[in-house]
Amino acid sequence: MIQLSVILLLAVFLFGFPGLIMIIFLQWLTRRSYAKDNEQKHGISKTGASRLGGFAIFIFCIGLLVTGTYLEVASLPVGLDMPLMVWLGVLFCAALGFVEDVKNNFLSPKIRLYATFVIFAFVIGCCPFLIPIDSKIPILDPLLALPVIGWMLTITFCVGFINATNMADGANGLMPGIITISFGVFFLETEQVIYGVLMTSSALFTIFNVISGRVFLGDMGAYGLGASLVLCGLYLFSERIFSAMFLAVLFAYPCIELVASLLRRRWQRRPLFSPDDEHLHNRIYQYCKQWFSSKTITNSVTGILIVSFSSGFALLGYMSQLWEVTDNRWGWIFIGQCSLYIFVFMITKVYHPRREFTAY
Repeated sequence: MIQLSVILLLAVFLFGFPGLIMIIFLQWLTRRSYAKDNEQKHGISKTGASRLGGFAIFIFCIGLLVTGTYLEVASLPVGLDMPLMVWLGVLFCAALGFVEDVKNNFLSPKIRLYATFVIFAFVIGCCPFLIPIDSKIPILDPLLALPVIGWMLTITFCVGFINATNMADGANGLMPGIITISFGVFFLETEQVIYGVLMTSSALFTIFNVISGRVFLGDMGAYGLGASLVLCGLYLFSERIFSAMFLAVLFAYPCIELVASLLRRRWQRRPLFSPDDEHLHNRIYQYCKQWFSSKTITNSVTGILIVSFSSGFALLGYMSQLWEVTDNRWGWIFIGQCSLYIFVFMITKVYHPRREFTAY
């Protein structure tokens, strides 16, 4: 009861009446007997947590947009001016995840992987301007300039990104925190309502997730929000609003973890998108277990630490006006983040006594 009271106070203090509604809805979802997560999958609590966090965020976003439009409380542009195919891609990814949340293992991992490839193939094919052909990365730019290769590389990156989002869902506040900060920066830079709505919904979910650990983004949240984040990022890059280097710093953890996981599995001769528990957040979680007796606190500390040194760097630099968001000098910070990732990965190790924190 004290835990819920703290969550409600924070939500109402930061977001007012909408915050109260969102927390009540999330609390209601945690008491449902369906769409429960397997405790051995994420290792949060002894009772399965709800997988419907993404569904809650989706419903709340729709509610905020409809209410704001009806009451005419928003004078800023809504921001739904991206091509319809982009938003359809986000919806199809979210729907794919929702099916998995409601009926676990209804679709095999291989089918979901192929389905996401098909979705992004259509989106990028219909919107070729999303291919980041002027990223200022010497090795990639010549390849991305080749239509077919650029199309395939962009599809692979998008699919890998949402899989990285999904595999990090087990750490409280990790991906929700990155998503909140990212959409917050998008909103501050563009003043488009859709990003403010996504930021608000994700922030409220993050508060509930970090403090209680009783609800995850689920596959709908990981696929839907992951797709919206990567596609919005590519769109804003194509509009010259952000540089590729700034977005790399903002999305540092899922991007670095994606590359590291692919290289590790390639070295171990395993399928590139197969699940394992050798991610950096698994290692930090196992290390933090010796300091905290509560699995929820340990998990939340893991997520907060990684967010702080990932998107937190981008937010700090943005708020302090370190460089313009179109500046490529952000690449130096990204190099520092990569170096920090390697250092922490090397000094930590994974224990496998109970395989408590396996990411899928």
